[in-house]
Amino acid sequence: MKIKRTLNFFLNLKNDSNEKSEIKIYAKFIEILLDLKNRDLTQKQVQSIEFELENLNLNSESDNGKRILKQKLSQFQKFLKDKHSLVYEGYYAGIGAGTGIVLGSIFSILFQSELGAYSILIGINGGMILGAIIGGIRDSEAKKQGRVLITKINKNTNYNNA
Repeated sequence: MKIKRTLNFFLNLKNDSNEKSEIKIYAKFIEILLDLKNRDLTQKQVQSIEFELENLNLNSESDNGKRILKQKLSQFQKFLKDKHSLVYEGYYAGIGAGTGIVLGSIFSILFQSELGAYSILIGINGGMILGAIIGGIRDSEAKKQGRVLITKINKNTNYNNA
C-alpha cells in the first residue's frame, strides 16, 4: 500500500470517527506517515515501507478494529525501528526508565541490609532516574542523526494539505 494512499485511508477514518481512543490511533498513524512522506527516503526504503504497509493489511474489516489497529501500529513502529532505525520521540528514555526500575529493584533487594528501609526508595527511584537520563542521551543522539519520527499530536493540526 502506498504511503500517500495509506495516509488518505487514515485521514478518512479519523474524519468519520467520533471515538477519542480511535482518533488517537488514527492520528498516530497519520503523524508517522506524514513524517515518512516528508523524509528524504531512498527508493529502496520507500519500497520496504510500502511493502510493510501492504503486509499489515490495514483495509481488512474486524470486530475489534481499535485493538487490531493498535497492534498494527505497534508492529509498524517496531518495523520502522528494526529495519530503518527510526524511533519515536522519547523512545530510549522510556526504555531506560523501565530498565532502571527493574535494575533498581534488584539493587534494593541486594543491599536492603546495608541501606535499611530506604533501599527500595533509593533503588527504584535512582534506577529510574539514571535510566531516563541515559535514555535521554540516546534520544538526543538519535535526534541529531535524524532518526526520530516527529509524532506530536496536536488537536489543531490541519491535515488537509497531506
